[in-house]
Amino acid sequence: MHTLLPQVVWRRPAAVRRELGDPLLARELLLYVWDKAAESLPPRERVAPRGLHLSWHRVAGRATALLQLPAPQGIGEAHLIAIVYEDDTEYLAAEQRYPSPLDEPDPDEEDEDGLADLPDDLPRYFLLEAVLGRSPDEAGTPTVLGEWRGEHHRHHAPGPPAGRPDTAGRFLQALAELLGPQPDTSVPFMRIVRG
Repeated sequence: MHTLLPQVVWRRPAAVRRELGDPLLARELLLYVWDKAAESLPPRERVAPRGLHLSWHRVAGRATALLQLPAPQGIGEAHLIAIVYEDDTEYLAAEQRYPSPLDEPDPDEEDEDGLADLPDDLPRYFLLEAVLGRSPDEAGTPTVLGEWRGEHHRHHAPGPPAGRPDTAGRFLQALAELLGPQPDTSVPFMRIVRG
């Protein structure tokens, strides 16, 4: 799921933002992506979506969709996913222009990258991934804070231990520290011109 979902998020960011904001549409979208991601797996390797849950938060001033997943079955799988919208007002304003994220795009309406008429800042896609080793904390499973950007995956830092009641909150706090405060756009920009 955590490799298929970012493709959907980046392909149709405004439509995904709209659907994730509606509890019924969000559930339908997430279950569809969950099933689609498991399509190629043999039935015995498929995991039921028990525990799949979406909630919204403000993280360092940014709208953030937090997705809790069923417990990972191996390293590299995600405990949590955070889709971070730097400025989601453009997505909310554009919601009527875009069809469902599951529909095939109209080739006449898109540019060659498939990103025509979209806000400049695509959402960021973070994960709390299971890793091997011991947790530096007294209890919990070791994790790492990862991020997908296009086809590139990177690890930022060790994450909070998973399997604890405060894991989600500590993950959001780690994201806030990583993202830092939003820039103050109300301050006028000064350009120095030499004459």
